[in-house]
Amino acid sequence: MAQAGSENKLNSTDQIAAQTTTQTTTRGKYRWYVLGVLSLTYAFSFMDRQILSILLEDIRAEFVLSDLQLGLLSGIAFALFYATLGIPIARLADRFNRVSIVSLAVAIWSAMTALCGAAGNFWQLFLARVGVGVGEAGGSPPSHSIISDYFSKEERGFAMSIYSLGTSLGMLFGLVMGGFVAEYYGWRWAFVCAGVPGLALALLLKFTVREPVRGAMEEMTQAGKAPAPEQKESMSDAFRALWANRSYRYVNLAHMCGVFVGYGFTVWKPPLYLRQFDLSQSEVGLVIGLTSAGLGVPGMLLGGYLADRLSTRDVRGPAWLCAAAVLLAAPVYMLALWSSDWIMTTLLIGLGIFLYSLSHAPGLAIVQTVVEPHRRAQAAAYVFFLSNMLGLGLGPVLVGSLSDGFSAEFAHRSLNAALGLVTLVLFMAGALYWQTAKVLRESA
Repeated sequence: MAQAGSENKLNSTDQIAAQTTTQTTTRGKYRWYVLGVLSLTYAFSFMDRQILSILLEDIRAEFVLSDLQLGLLSGIAFALFYATLGIPIARLADRFNRVSIVSLAVAIWSAMTALCGAAGNFWQLFLARVGVGVGEAGGSPPSHSIISDYFSKEERGFAMSIYSLGTSLGMLFGLVMGGFVAEYYGWRWAFVCAGVPGLALALLLKFTVREPVRGAMEEMTQAGKAPAPEQKESMSDAFRALWANRSYRYVNLAHMCGVFVGYGFTVWKPPLYLRQFDLSQSEVGLVIGLTSAGLGVPGMLLGGYLADRLSTRDVRGPAWLCAAAVLLAAPVYMLALWSSDWIMTTLLIGLGIFLYSLSHAPGLAIVQTVVEPHRRAQAAAYVFFLSNMLGLGLGPVLVGSLSDGFSAEFAHRSLNAALGLVTLVLFMAGALYWQTAKVLRESA
């Protein structure tokens, strides 16, 4: 008994020592390198995910597809496995080495993106897109968990905003490169150019990023105490515990509604421009890519910065910021859709992107802050499950279906009408973020 007690005491001492070492590492410059590599990984993820949007018109012409079929390629083909596999993979990430999981995921989705270029018909391309979704399922949830163990809750909003830059930068790379390569070399080579570099990134991530100790940045650890031991619980128990957390539940639903609109615009903006304005494919890629990055990047950074500042004054601050951002973005998007001038449309869409981007990182930071460290990857996975099954999975499909239905009445502006109807969901997102703020105050 005495020997067992001595061993337990030694283990506890070793654990605290490991935590102290980890905190020293995570307070230095290396954590910014880790954040940079993970952000680059997310940018590649979003590039491989969204490059399809600039290629939709070429694919439609070659395979003779309807807007509904294009929506299925853009949405369900990717989102079905991306969302569902994210949960069991996140469960593994909450128990095993997260860096190895993300590295393998990058290699899989990159290879499948390149394989899209070899598709000979609709169903082959559909299955290749499914493969991209399978790979990307292992990307973001473990990455969120890693970031939360390198940055404290006071820094987490800005760290998440840096990571979230991958959406804007990935879109820029995908649209500009995809549009140029497709115009001069064909849409198949655009997929190859997007996929192959990711294989090198997978190796960089695996061999240069170190796995942090879970919960290393929590207050109880910083006070010199060992973190709570990893709890072995079933997947259903973990889900019930997370969903019982009202702060988590409301911010999850709010993020889902915002992403529902965001993905609808992301997928259908290039076809909207190509059908409505006299611009070439490379010009559309350049205009949309630069607009998304030029206004999305400062929106992401400012949103994370403001969320961290507001959280030090009032726990409700980040949720209020999210609510205001999406409620202001909605009417701006509506105005953009009914402009007949591509310059005015671009300026208004850019403003909408900036406003919407203010909400993205603070919402994800709230998720990581209100749940326990041993459930963080799973918490992120359920966020991505809802936002991608309903947002990415059904959003583009619904827009495509509505566009087909509106074609008789609105002709070439049927996409405008479809996107305008979907934009109304942002008002629901604002209401849910406002409810999140109320619950955060009650639980503070």
